[in-house]
This record gives sequence, C-alpha cells and structure tokens, in this order.
Amino acid sequence: MGTLVKTIAVLLLLTAGVLLVHTYWIDIIPILEEILRTFRETRIRYVIPAVLVYLLSVYIFAVRWQKVLFCIGYNLKARCLVPIYFGAIFMNNITPANLTGGEPLRILWAKKLFGISYTNAFKTILFERLVEAIPIAFLLIYVLYSFPSLEIRFLPLINSLTLKSTHLLILAFLTAGMAIWFLRAKFAALLRNLQKNWKQFEKSFTYVLLLSSSVWTLDIIRLKLVALALNISLPLNLIVTVSILSFLLGLLPLTPGGIGIIEGGLISLLLYSGLPFASAGSFVFLERLISYGVSSVIGFLCLFYYGGFKIWEKYKKEKLTDK
Repeated sequence: MGTLVKTIAVLLLLTAGVLLVHTYWIDIIPILEEILRTFRETRIRYVIPAVLVYLLSVYIFAVRWQKVLFCIGYNLKARCLVPIYFGAIFMNNITPANLTGGEPLRILWAKKLFGISYTNAFKTILFERLVEAIPIAFLLIYVLYSFPSLEIRFLPLINSLTLKSTHLLILAFLTAGMAIWFLRAKFAALLRNLQKNWKQFEKSFTYVLLLSSSVWTLDIIRLKLVALALNISLPLNLIVTVSILSFLLGLLPLTPGGIGIIEGGLISLLLYSGLPFASAGSFVFLERLISYGVSSVIGFLCLFYYGGFKIWEKYKKEKLTDK
C-alpha cells in the first residue's frame, strides 16, 4: 500500500509538471534559450577542477573509512575502498532515501572482498555518520545565522512578521530538542551502543572529524568553481546554504537520488537570493551534472567491473527468499 501511494504521488507530480510546462511553454522557451546561451559561455578551465575536486572528496571518504576500519583490525588501502564508495553512490542515486541501497551495498561488498563482518561494517558506517554530523551542525548554524530575515504574512490584520537569524536558530534548537525528547528511548539505546563501542573507534575520531570537515570544505570549493565556470557571483554564505540544502533535500524519501526535489529546491533558493532564472537553472544543472551525473557513470562502471551488481542481485534474491 505504501508503494502504491508513493507511485500515485509521483505520477500526480509528473502530471502536474507536464501540465505546467504545457501551459507556460511560450514563457519557458526564452528562458531555455538563455540557459543554453549561458552554457555556451561556460569556462571549461573551472569545470575540470570542479570534477577533480569532487573525485578527491570521494577518495577522502575512502580514506576516512580506512581509518575507522583500521581501528577494528582491518589494514586496507584507501584505493581498494574507492570502487565500493562509487558503487554505493550509484545505488543512492537510483533509489529514494528510505529505500537507499548505498550503505547495505557497502556492507555486502566489504564482506565479499575483505571478509569484514556485517556487524563491524555497520558499526564503522554508523560511526562515520555520527562524526560527520558535527561539521554539518556547525554549517547549519552558520547558514541559519547568515540567512537574511524572512517576512511572512499570516493575517490581513498583521502586516508582516519578520523572522531574523536568531529566531531561526532558536526554532531549529527547539525542533531538535523536541525530536530528541519524543525519540528519547531510541536515542538512549543509541548512546549506550556508542559508549560500548567508543573505545574501539576513539583513536580515529580526530582523523574522521578532520576528513569529514575537509569533504564539506571541498564541496563548497566545488560549488564556487561551478559558479566561476558560469561567471556567476555567489557569496560564501549562499554557497554554504546550497551545499547544506542539497544534502537535506537528498534525505527526503520521495524520488531516486532526490531528482527534481533537489533541483527545484536549489533553484528556488537561488531565485529568492536574487539570481535570474537562467543563471540559477544553469548553476544547478551543471552542479548536478557533476555530483549526480559523473558519480553515477563512475559508480555504474565500478559496479560492472568489480562485480558489485552480482553482489546486489544476490542480496535482493536472499531478501525475497526470507520473505
């Protein structure tokens, strides 16, 4: 039933999109022409470094996992983990967030190639995610603090209500506090597991934190290079906001890899910031071409060449057999 509801929702969204395009086609054509004109003027000398920066960030992800695995007795080379990471990215790109296959594939692939138990692989991935939450939290605070004030109209009697950055910060902390309170039982169990396994991973904490922070720094650099390639001037706070918003929208379990959701959200943000539609659309398209397109192609090749597809198919068959 859940799958049926999601399918109907996606079909309704696609229908609405087709109707909107058909209705406003006359207005869309000039915008598309302007976007194509912008792409023809793209400076390749910035696009190539942007792609290389993205590839470097994936390699750093592999180094980070290597450091965590070393703590539990697995002495592996980072380059051996790179294909697994690209394969996981490809699976994440073709499945919605709630059905994501990237992390299960990493666990299965690590078991197949290096004999890493499912439990140990899961613990290392969980530790990575928890440490990565630290730089994400700091970036979120920076975004909320630097975001311009919002004027929201509720009632005709109230002209406008202005939400400043401090209000947004307080609202974010209250929301996080309420979520922790309602899920306190799960958080308590998670904390107990963390305390139990902390001694295993504490040696790698500093490395993982620094590597996670460097990946987010590279993401911001990549977005800046994309803007330079299109000759678009974007301030640092807006680039950081784009980076964080892209991550958050990708977590929504609506479409595979956040297709449509991420693009729509980022274009809306850039339009709100005063960027013309052609510039916003060009920026988002080029960024997604690198972060989604390049990663999907490389991930597919890694899965095909290193046998990742066979591992995944076997896993799916076992799940169906268990059911």
